[in-house]
Amino acid sequence: MAKQVISGSGTEGLPLSEAVRAGDFVFVSGMVGFGPDGRIVEGGIAAETDRIMADVADILKRAGASLADIVKVNICLTDAADFAAFNEAYARYFRKDPPARVSLAASLTIKARVEMDFIAYTGK
Repeated sequence: MAKQVISGSGTEGLPLSEAVRAGDFVFVSGMVGFGPDGRIVEGGIAAETDRIMADVADILKRAGASLADIVKVNICLTDAADFAAFNEAYARYFRKDPPARVSLAASLTIKARVEMDFIAYTGK
């Protein structure tokens, strides 16, 4: 099975790809809410979540997939107190048949409130 690397400006010189397509699966690297200026968007957990979802939609589109194809999400919050507000923002993107997921609270290597990585499946 050949793999296809999907890269853009979002890797910021780090040794990673934004996403890798392997057969019918697309694996999207951990995403944080960077705005166009390269800084974490202001507005708290909901704004960061919205930015991540917009960015992952773009990455998936370049990989021939969409948000509807997401089957698994790993979520890392820096503050467990953000869990309810995060869920409210996240739920707007997965109103029906949400993907499987893991949520945990831990520190991140940058000043963001949330990081998420995604797995999408495009097979039938």
